[in-house]
Amino acid sequence: MKKILLTGSALALLLAASSCSKDTLDETPRSVLVPSFLGTPEGVQAGLAGVYSSLRNATADQGGSIFISQGTDEFMRGFASTEGFEDYNTGALNGTNGNITNTWSTYYRAINTANGVIQYAGSVQGVAPATLAQVVAEAKVLRAWFYFRLVRSFGDVPLTLSFVDTPTKDFSRAPIADVYSAIVKDLTDALGTISNTAAQPGRVTRATALHMLGQVHLTRATSTAKQADDYAKAAQYSEELIRDASKYGKGLEADPADVFREGNENGKEVLMNVQFNTDPTFTGISDNGAGGAGQNQTNYLFRGRYDLLPNVARSIVYGRPFGRLTSTPYLLNSYILPSETTDRQWRTTDTRYSKWFSTLWLVNSPGVNGGTGFNPKAVVGDTAAWYAGREISAAERARIAARPNGPYVVGTPSTYTTNFSPYINKFDDATRPAANTSSDRPLILMRLSETYLIAAEANMYLGNLTKARDFINVVRRRAAAPGKTAQMEITESQLNIDFILDERSRELAGEQLRWYDLVRTGKLIERVKKYVPALVNSKPSPIPNVTDNYGSNAAINIQPYHVLRPIPRQEIDRTSGKITQNPGYPQ
Repeated sequence: MKKILLTGSALALLLAASSCSKDTLDETPRSVLVPSFLGTPEGVQAGLAGVYSSLRNATADQGGSIFISQGTDEFMRGFASTEGFEDYNTGALNGTNGNITNTWSTYYRAINTANGVIQYAGSVQGVAPATLAQVVAEAKVLRAWFYFRLVRSFGDVPLTLSFVDTPTKDFSRAPIADVYSAIVKDLTDALGTISNTAAQPGRVTRATALHMLGQVHLTRATSTAKQADDYAKAAQYSEELIRDASKYGKGLEADPADVFREGNENGKEVLMNVQFNTDPTFTGISDNGAGGAGQNQTNYLFRGRYDLLPNVARSIVYGRPFGRLTSTPYLLNSYILPSETTDRQWRTTDTRYSKWFSTLWLVNSPGVNGGTGFNPKAVVGDTAAWYAGREISAAERARIAARPNGPYVVGTPSTYTTNFSPYINKFDDATRPAANTSSDRPLILMRLSETYLIAAEANMYLGNLTKARDFINVVRRRAAAPGKTAQMEITESQLNIDFILDERSRELAGEQLRWYDLVRTGKLIERVKKYVPALVNSKPSPIPNVTDNYGSNAAINIQPYHVLRPIPRQEIDRTSGKITQNPGYPQ
């Protein structure tokens, strides 16, 4: 929406739907969307496809992930430089930040396209009214999604609900109460006509709208725009979705491993995702994963430098080590139960750690990275490195060193570093054609397990502690190791917002929710200061005689004003100051 963002340039090329009969929403290049085109059968579908295509730019490249995941209690700086989100670096996290500028532009471009679809659908001839109603309902859910991210990121933001096709500078920031009202109206309007199930994978449904209404009311309840019934509404909508999940073809997977199993991205637990495929005109995927808009880079953003381990070479299966996000000790330790009283018991009750984090690497190239000197007996398929998650005794190390096939690298918490520590594997893609290629897996944005956690949190605030406990226990029982269900269950006395945030971290880490969660609960500064270790420039690593850095300056740098992102400087300049900067950031 560069016109809404006050440039004189034409709207960006959008992608038009050419067929509704296939498994995905087909898209082919289409010229500028204008009212005369949007009012045609082809144009209204093209507009809707354009809004969907914007989700890729907004979520799946490194900008989308670090915008929400870095600088929280879950993730700290990686080994590769970013744009100040990881440590609240004022020299980078300001109104000239490229990631923030691109995010703002992407969101408003999508919103303007959605506005056009909603505004001109009524003039379309030759299309069944039910079909048009479905198109409008989907566009409203998507418009609500973009505005929900904007209001949580920036606070007061420009609110436009009509299509802009001429250059203008007449924009200013609307109060968050108005933005939330527009979001709620879009979602509740959509409930009346949107389909229960998706015509193609990736299209939003009534289940998506119900889940979002739970999210929105839960978030608004702690904002300056809060309404007296927000918690009740959050409980109402989330409980409705849980109760009627089967009507929408939804349900929890029986095994956490199946949630992110490759090929199951459109599974029954998924409420919203972003579609990709191997066609470069569809997603912008290139051979080396660089350049092109809207690539799914999440498969390597969390990757450490496994390719520096002795006897391990970079591979398609292990992914591209891109290193934008390093797991904090808090995240890794959150899977340890109080009942696990010895370190050998740690993380053996809650299976989410073993299923969603990578801790073991096998020899795939004997001799590389000093492998000949470290272990000349290494053979393909044997253990190359293991990140134990606990300290290892001298006797254990001696047994590993005396193995018939030679030793392997052992990582422990005291030797975890930025390059060498366990990392999330939820987004791995072993089917890419080359090690550096971006993923063509659909990216999951919303899941039914979060709906249970929304219902639990809302009911806790309403004083319905038994219901809150029961909703959380459904998620926790699903994660239990065989025979350990009882150990995973919690009691009402354990419920408080910190426990719920811990549970959301265990279940939803890396899924583009955490910064928003910490801001809405008022816990961002507290938890960053408590859980993000200070930067150490030289720390022993798992590899003998190799040191590395670890930690972050986030706890030192974070300030109260960081609960909002800076407004892009170009928007302030283009409106001659009608759009103003957020407090704390350079004006």
